[in-house]
Amino acid sequence: MKLAYITALFPFAPQEQFFEPEVRTLARHVDVVLIATRPPTRRHHYAGLAAQAVHLDLCSLPTLALATREFARAPGRVFGAFAAVLFGRSSLQARAVNLAVFPKALAVAHEVRRLGVDHVHAAWLTTPATIAYVVWRLTRIPFSVTAHQHDIFAGNLTAEKVRRACFTRVISARNCRHLRERLEPLLAARCAVGHLGVELLPGTPEAPEAPGRVPRILCAARLCIWKGHRYLLAALALLRDRGLDFACDLAGDGELRPQVEADVVRLGLGERVRMLGNVPHAALTASLARGDYDLFALASTERAGEHEGIPVAAMEAMAAGLPVVATRTGSFDELVDGESGALVAQRDPLALADALEKFLRDRALRRRAGEHGRARVVAEFATEATTRRLLELLGLGPPAAVPARRALH
Repeated sequence: MKLAYITALFPFAPQEQFFEPEVRTLARHVDVVLIATRPPTRRHHYAGLAAQAVHLDLCSLPTLALATREFARAPGRVFGAFAAVLFGRSSLQARAVNLAVFPKALAVAHEVRRLGVDHVHAAWLTTPATIAYVVWRLTRIPFSVTAHQHDIFAGNLTAEKVRRACFTRVISARNCRHLRERLEPLLAARCAVGHLGVELLPGTPEAPEAPGRVPRILCAARLCIWKGHRYLLAALALLRDRGLDFACDLAGDGELRPQVEADVVRLGLGERVRMLGNVPHAALTASLARGDYDLFALASTERAGEHEGIPVAAMEAMAAGLPVVATRTGSFDELVDGESGALVAQRDPLALADALEKFLRDRALRRRAGEHGRARVVAEFATEATTRRLLELLGLGPPAAVPARRALH
């Protein structure tokens, strides 16, 4: 099988690195063609991916030329697809975005036909799925979708995409419930939970904690408001005031970097907290594998339509044998249980500090929790197992429990 895998940015940006383990694993079983909806550059950020990457700008002369050729090939189908996108059930914002991406969808239809693609998988329910849907209308190449979190609430042809897709995979049980609530029962039954997975690091490192070693905390997350860095920093200030020794690295970048930097200074944490910026994924996982860190922390918050899925950074930390201390938000409770870490109320620096302190003071507890967490990831979130589930849904393994598509026509 040749599979086109449509993302927003991957592999032409360092973002969306959470697709890398799945793509690497898929490429061992099928021919994978990567297409990004809006690639910011031509640079391929993932060496040795064993998947073909097709670069098409969102709007450029080459893209428009391919779109024109597709229109000339079947103008009636193009008009039909355009009407479906224009008049389908979408929010006003989603309709405008879909119309902007429509020429790119025509160009992708041309390319997947030329490349002999057998199936198209959209990695998001938003514009990547719009492209896959338009490609299906023009070529009848079957498509499927992965839904995450914010894309479920975008109101972007959601019911029509689920109706026409071979299957819709949702990355967590909570978010699958949210999607099903927005669909009629027959369509809701077509949505299945399927986790994204992570590469297993080579064994749990023996923590090189010599006497007097300061425990190191890692927070790997985009610097945006719903990752809750302000609450984590407030908790760290409480721990310092309690006399605990620790160091914390913030890996990631984002729009709140100036504010986070200012908070580090304001709280007097400059000697305890390092801001690493965007760290190459391979470098971060290598650091985890070396045992450079002892604890993973994330103080995420949520509000209506905006919450965590199952953070891949937390999975990778658990795969390396780190306990996870996080907030009881999103789908964290599908990953972290009482034996692999601790979950506390969101926006509560005191509760977060108390949970962190328990692990910082007890190396043996960290070790036990880390071993349990790694075993949990091996059993449920290793990329070989999660990708096998996707392959089953694609019809390349035992039959998956998704209703037959013909029942919807």
